[in-house]
Amino acid sequence: MKQNIKILLFCDRPHENDSAATIIDHIDSFKKYSRHEIILWSSLNGLPDERDFSRFDCIVIHYSISLLYDRYVTRETLEKIKSFKGLKILFVQDEYRRVNFACNQINYAQIDMVYTCAPESVSKKMYASLNENIIIHTTLTGYVPEAFHNVKTRQISKRAIDVGYRARKCPFFLGSKGIEKYLIGKYFSKKTKVLDLICDISSDEKDRLYGRDWTNFVSNCKTTLGTESGSSIVDFTGDIEYKLNFYQAFNPFTNFNDVPQKFLKSDGKLEIQVISPRCFEAAALGTVLVLYPGDYSGILIRDRHYIGLEKDFSNINEVVDRIKDLDGLQNMANFTKKSLVESGDFSYEKFISGFDLDLDKLIDIKNFNSNSHLLEGDPIYLSLENSKNSDSQSLSRLIRTLFHRIWKIIPDWLRFILMVTILRKKYFCHFNKAKYSYFKNS
Repeated sequence: MKQNIKILLFCDRPHENDSAATIIDHIDSFKKYSRHEIILWSSLNGLPDERDFSRFDCIVIHYSISLLYDRYVTRETLEKIKSFKGLKILFVQDEYRRVNFACNQINYAQIDMVYTCAPESVSKKMYASLNENIIIHTTLTGYVPEAFHNVKTRQISKRAIDVGYRARKCPFFLGSKGIEKYLIGKYFSKKTKVLDLICDISSDEKDRLYGRDWTNFVSNCKTTLGTESGSSIVDFTGDIEYKLNFYQAFNPFTNFNDVPQKFLKSDGKLEIQVISPRCFEAAALGTVLVLYPGDYSGILIRDRHYIGLEKDFSNINEVVDRIKDLDGLQNMANFTKKSLVESGDFSYEKFISGFDLDLDKLIDIKNFNSNSHLLEGDPIYLSLENSKNSDSQSLSRLIRTLFHRIWKIIPDWLRFILMVTILRKKYFCHFNKAKYSYFKNS
């Protein structure tokens, strides 16, 4: 008989108005769909006290809690995780950064199971230094948005914008393929200027759209551009990220093509390229994808789910003809929505169903038996459920939200200067060898 266990989900759940629907959907799906008892612990102030924490059977550390920064996971918190007697599961994203440091943290905390977004062939190389008993599973960065499952979409012929797109300029440490997210919009605008298309494409911060405004925008676009998500540089030490941030800080008007090759020796040698949650979002809203060719986690097939745009734009005239073929666009939109959305294969419910199965196998492997101490209605249970609403956490979240909004609108060059100077110890804390010397004793 399968056990139902008590799980503490350790996360940093954004506020509903913070425009982080993918993160919110991912966090909330555990409680919504898992058969296990899930208690949400959304906090940057560490874990519950030892008495309460020990009454759980399992801790799931969500990717919104990054192991790369001690503002998320302090030494005290890491020690609590290490000493925890139950099952320990970690979800990671943006894992192309400071890989060795992350592996040290995972090994030290004695994590049992890691969910990675990297393709299996890549994750084997990235996580070769992990303890051999750690189980690794591949997962996606996001799924079909919960709010879009049954949304009624506008017919392609009734949409005003032929091609719509928004993308920020990416930091150079994401490599040549990371920069493609920005360049595809820039080049598409340039190449189609005289080709009679109505385009709404921008990388300016002032043109960013959030929440309902973003949904309405995508719903009014016949097509949207896109690339695979991830990085073509896997940075094991963190040196590449620091050096490229430093270069951008003091060369604020340079282009990626101008970056000295000595900083880009790893570009393309090992990379993480996966499907973006934006693809599921567009499919759910009936908007056709125009994408650079790629694997897209083995999910998207060129000319069935998306219109392929060659990176050298050699087929731009063909792509434009297809964008103007409204019947063809409608057929592709219908097929893609049926395949990705209506099938349920990429829903959060399906994701959690797989998570529960993986957890069952882990329970068997570890021969784990539930504590069964924590019962719904228990005062401790209720206090943990309500902890995320505390005044101190609300104030902390308000301050962080304000900081992030300011951070997004300040010039790129100023952000990079702050990263490599005043905020160096915050962003690159792993360089402090003395501070993390306890790894040697793990």
